[in-house]
Amino acid sequence: MNHRKAKESFYIFLCYFSAVLATLALFGILGKIALEALPSLNLEFLLTPENEAEGFGGGIANAIVGTILLSLLSTIFASPIAVGTAIYMQRYAKNARLVKSFSFIIDVLSGTPSIVLGIFGLMFLVYYMRFITGGFSLISGAIALTILILPVIERSAEEAIKSVPAELEDASYALGATKWETISKITLPNATTGIVTGIVLSIGRAAEESAVVVLTAGYSQFMPEFGVAAKESMLFGIRISPLQNLVASLPITVYHSFEFPSMVSPSEGFAAAFVLIVIVMVINAITRLIVWRRRIG
Repeated sequence: MNHRKAKESFYIFLCYFSAVLATLALFGILGKIALEALPSLNLEFLLTPENEAEGFGGGIANAIVGTILLSLLSTIFASPIAVGTAIYMQRYAKNARLVKSFSFIIDVLSGTPSIVLGIFGLMFLVYYMRFITGGFSLISGAIALTILILPVIERSAEEAIKSVPAELEDASYALGATKWETISKITLPNATTGIVTGIVLSIGRAAEESAVVVLTAGYSQFMPEFGVAAKESMLFGIRISPLQNLVASLPITVYHSFEFPSMVSPSEGFAAAFVLIVIVMVINAITRLIVWRRRIG
């Protein structure tokens, strides 16, 4: 009996120790980044685009806006496709072999290294489709990120739809509702929390990506501008800004500070990294809040 209690106490201690160790590592990393970022972390640095600052670096407003645009646009592209796929997989697909094939493809896509997707985006979107995308551009980066985050949303949506009680749908069918009426008025409303959670998490996943963005969106020191201009090499002879223009992002800003240490202060790279971490943490906090409100509701 004493041996069993000692064994249990040992494993409890091991679990607590692991949790404390992971927490200390997290705070150590965040603390180091925050301390290194302090010399550059101010409102002027956050609100000034790089082209308006002196020299190379000096502001990350363009990168913050670019990161937000890339994340939101890719999520807007991916969400309908992912949710539609999840609905088909869970409510329409009858062929078990087809379902397994789709599931396998999604698993492969979710496990594909981001650098591979980046190279695909570089070859197909940036070069072969440059008369549509404009080459390195916001739309190229957003489409490549769409492929990256699509499995995240699809899996979350699929699990959310799967968790809807069958009794609710059976009651809807018993009242004479069609399959689509049941899905749109019963299934999706009850699966909203899980779907929204996947969508919000995918925004954070897109925001922190660097390999895909550097190979498709490029980099610009200027703030994104909205407008239409004539461009003969583009489809229909027009360029739509900022969709078909270069766009900055925070991960690339961090990379630049270490690629050009003689031109950009390392503290600016740490400041950009800290801002990116804060954005991702806020997105995760929003996700937790959505789940918590759903549970108490």
